[in-house]
Amino acid sequence: WKIEGEFSIELLRTVASMLSGRGLPEKEPTENLLSWSCWQVDGKFNIELLRIFSSMMSGCGIPQKEKVEAILAWPCWQVDGKFSFELLRTFSSMSNGRGLIKQAEVEGVITWPCWQVDGKFSIELLRIFSSMMNGCGIPQKEKVEAILAWPCWQVDGKFSFELLRTFSSMSNGRGLIKQPEVERVLAWPCWQINGKFSLNLLRIFSSMFQGRGLLKDEARINAILAWDCWKIEGEFSIDLLHIFSSMMNGQGLFDDEAQVQAILAWNCWKVDGNFSLPLLRTMASMMHCRGLLKDEAEINAILAWDCWKIEGEFSIGLLRTFSSMSSSRGLLKDEARITAILAWECWKIDGKFSLPLLRTIASMMAGRGLLKEAPVEQLLSWPCWRVNGKFSLKLLQIFSVMMIGRGLLKQTALEAFMAWLPSDHITRDKEQTCLKVACQLFKKTGLPDPKMLADIEATLRGYIPDEAMTSDEDESSDSEDEPQEMVQIKA
Repeated sequence: WKIEGEFSIELLRTVASMLSGRGLPEKEPTENLLSWSCWQVDGKFNIELLRIFSSMMSGCGIPQKEKVEAILAWPCWQVDGKFSFELLRTFSSMSNGRGLIKQAEVEGVITWPCWQVDGKFSIELLRIFSSMMNGCGIPQKEKVEAILAWPCWQVDGKFSFELLRTFSSMSNGRGLIKQPEVERVLAWPCWQINGKFSLNLLRIFSSMFQGRGLLKDEARINAILAWDCWKIEGEFSIDLLHIFSSMMNGQGLFDDEAQVQAILAWNCWKVDGNFSLPLLRTMASMMHCRGLLKDEAEINAILAWDCWKIEGEFSIGLLRTFSSMSSSRGLLKDEARITAILAWECWKIDGKFSLPLLRTIASMMAGRGLLKEAPVEQLLSWPCWRVNGKFSLKLLQIFSVMMIGRGLLKQTALEAFMAWLPSDHITRDKEQTCLKVACQLFKKTGLPDPKMLADIEATLRGYIPDEAMTSDEDESSDSEDEPQEMVQIKA
């Protein structure tokens, strides 16, 4: 059960899922399963890949090795010339607990014209329907096409993926949605803010109803929205409501206002005598989908840890960095481990601890648990981070944008990507427009492989003038405003 020398409850859970209702696992078949070479990705055991097959085989026992290898070899998993974990996972979700998928069925579904958006296959759209059909099998083509044609998905005259996804979330694992039910919910006046439909407000409530079916009680939602506890300085705060709904993701609506009011009354949320919404959000992120906070004493104990102090002052930025890695994993419990992480020498730049460096690495591990020293030290030692002979935090930060919540960068993929870009972007520390634009393009998909880069090279470079890499402009070129080149590419 050990991964990188540590006991992995996730690995145990993955194997146990396949044996649900079939008795305890036996050592020899388990060791044999885990030794299969098909679980190796980039020469390393990949638990994510095993989990995809475990989902299909939940309660069905251990799959046959030959069948797993055959499935992984199907050409239909290639998206833009690259094997797509996401596409495989999408079909695995629909086949949860139903056994291994069949090639003819998969290839048939992928060819449906209804998945085309702007002339290109949209895995995002397929995933929306896969969510509803989790464990329910493949949907009927005619029903999918009919749902996509409903006029209720139009927001400001344009088809809204976000609105469809919002209803798909509530119907996760419950089958396809029905038009009268969707239209009934959308017609409720409670979604109006300043006379205009608020998709954000609907999403807040739908997140609490994830996998529980569509919302049914408008009166109850109106009552919740009327609670005084959502007011900050006399004004309704959608951010505050969102923080609490995040903790209640998939748990149903709040029980009563008193419970929320009690949490808000805790003295621990005060910073310099004032209520701190960012501090509440930081703690709540660790409790995402785990229910409301219960113990003020536990919060007080965490906040009292000395490890949060930088130069003798409490740093909410430092706490937020660790809460991000622990998102939805429960409150932090081990001060000693955090203190040890902070003591690593690799966080020093010019001999001084760098919070921006820690935050950059932590962003890649959002929701994936705390860092391990060896992989971090290895990543930071790569020569590609050196610009004019000096470590460039800015260069690392630009790449981390693509990897938020995806795990640490892999050196081979990174070097291939950097080799694809014009050489000037590395040697000029101030002006890296080409790199910034490319990384923004791949923010949702992660670091692209060389074949994808070759396929889009002509299009991408056509929008980035050579002057963008050779300008001697000042630091204003590094502002957070979206570059004009990015606007052009999106257009």
